[in-house]
Amino acid sequence: MKVIAVDLGGTNVRVALVDSEGIILSKKSCPIEKEGGEEVLDQIIHLVDPLIEDADGMGIVIPGAITCEGLVWAPNIPGWKDLPLEKILRDKFHPFDVIVKDDRYATILGESHFGAVKGYKNVAYVIIGTGIAAGLMIEGKIYSGSRGLSGSIGWFITDENIIQGADHEIFESKVAGRALKKKLGVNGEELMEMASKGDIKALESLNALGEKIGIGIANLVAVVDPEIVVIGGGVSKSWQYIEGGIRSTLNKWDHPIFKDIKVVCSTLGDDAGILGITRIVMERVGEQN
Repeated sequence: MKVIAVDLGGTNVRVALVDSEGIILSKKSCPIEKEGGEEVLDQIIHLVDPLIEDADGMGIVIPGAITCEGLVWAPNIPGWKDLPLEKILRDKFHPFDVIVKDDRYATILGESHFGAVKGYKNVAYVIIGTGIAAGLMIEGKIYSGSRGLSGSIGWFITDENIIQGADHEIFESKVAGRALKKKLGVNGEELMEMASKGDIKALESLNALGEKIGIGIANLVAVVDPEIVVIGGGVSKSWQYIEGGIRSTLNKWDHPIFKDIKVVCSTLGDDAGILGITRIVMERVGEQN
């Protein structure tokens, strides 16, 4: 059995063909088309079309939320509001089965089955890329909330001088990928390259980023009380530079009983969502057979 797994981020789209053992047979990554939502949809169709004949099902991971009616809201993709993505792709590739899940659900599922949190029942998986969100597992079950919006930590308020309606004040705007570009004029990869060469400003900037991320984690831990917190998404690639700042903030602000909370980097990296959605599709196909 093989699955086409599409992981759509706010910056890149990754398409993989994965077998029943979770082995990635092929994978392609490219920047998403930024002109508009229709172009992104066309791009997905173009990328998966050559793989249809070799697969038994398809799963799409989206960077946003999915309503109870199956409508996609992805704020970092122009025009993706109330988009019936699953229906569109099912109609396009009928009778091929298609499942769409949000990145919070898919990444924590992938990490729990194939990665760093096997055996844990209470987990927070923090995704930091173009945006930021958290997948939550409580007592062994993924928790999505009453409207599928649990883990929307990008909307944390971490500034007492918040200006209502000013999106630059929310947590996401301080730690996600766009914040680096806006404040420092470089993206995360460029900043890491500078840090690897010993650039003091880059090292200080990444440590400061870790401290800010730590504030959000401290808030999240106080509410959810996980056994372990996993850092994933593009920013996790800078783990060696942000870990110290994260732990420094947690030592300062975390609940006294939570001082020993485990915080680790994802062992699956960019593949967490791909492997998570693959498992979901495998289970669906298996039930149908």
